Amino acid sequence: MINPLDWDLGNVPPGVAWGGVDEAGRGAWAGPVVAACAVLDAETVHRWSHVLRGVRDSKQLNPERREALAAELKAILPAYGIAEVEPMAIDRENILEATLMAMRQSVSNLALRPRILFVDGNRGPRTGLVERLVVDGDALSCAIGAASILAKAHRDALMIALEESHPGYGFGQHKGYGTALHRARIGALGVSPAHRISYAPVAALQQVDEDLRDALRHSLDRCASLVELRAWVEAELKPSYGRLKLVWVETLRRRYAERMAQMAGTEGLPGEPE
Repeated sequence: MINPLDWDLGNVPPGVAWGGVDEAGRGAWAGPVVAACAVLDAETVHRWSHVLRGVRDSKQLNPERREALAAELKAILPAYGIAEVEPMAIDRENILEATLMAMRQSVSNLALRPRILFVDGNRGPRTGLVERLVVDGDALSCAIGAASILAKAHRDALMIALEESHPGYGFGQHKGYGTALHRARIGALGVSPAHRISYAPVAALQQVDEDLRDALRHSLDRCASLVELRAWVEAELKPSYGRLKLVWVETLRRRYAERMAQMAGTEGLPGEPE
């Protein structure tokens, strides 16, 4: 099988910087979806081909090798970008749109923009760059493989940290994916604020709280400024997220937008809740 670096070199014009984009966490029940973009150019290939020829789809690497290679790539790539989209935004937009959002953001975070972008999968993120869609691209393209390693290593670290803030769920072990252990922990502990409540297996395990829904609506209506609205999202809505039905969240989001519009005449607009 052709080495992914040779595949890239055979599919880009000479002297052109190119990039690869991939995601991690699309199928998980909890945590963010993460996208990364890795940029390559001729000088980097000349100097670091011995490293780049070891790049593979992140799923083919054990965690220790993946983490070490991610650190090497960050040191040698001319540019890379990483972006996260959190569960509330995933539930609002749907996972496909959230993934494309993360991909676009990872590209916008680049210090050096490539001329051509190889994108893993069959849907382009519409970055404004020349995009080539590559199904199973993380196994074919070095740039996409590098992006998959960066995204997976970054997300794994986030999920390990999430185990500290939400102990007992085993996030450091299953990384938010739908394992038997994960299902059992949700059943014992309830759905956490880090879960994606639009996902049917998670929704089926929810222990929702109608009193909490009403309390949130009342506390939202008591907000008297945009500063208080921002604080309400962080201090009240997000910590309560796992105990709310998705339809309740949508109702609260619409009410939030109404309150925001009411205050817009005298203050700057805050962002919509993620």
